[in-house]
Amino acid sequence: MGTGAAFATKANSIATKAVVDAYRIDTITGACLEAEQQCDTVGQIPCVWNGDNSSELFEKTSDNPTMCGDELFRIN
Repeated sequence: MGTGAAFATKANSIATKAVVDAYRIDTITGACLEAEQQCDTVGQIPCVWNGDNSSELFEKTSDNPTMCGDELFRIN
């Protein structure tokens, strides 16, 4: 039973995984800006902006210009 549950959980994670456009938070204005790169919605290693290799990237989930949304992950 445990093996079946583990398999179902893994299959569910793969089904919800998606590559999306990434956004970053501008450190000066706080605005959510397009990062011009893509990241994964599921993973373990945070996706970071190629512009500085340290700013974490997010999925834009709101029309509010100062709200980015959910954390994104590096594409494997």
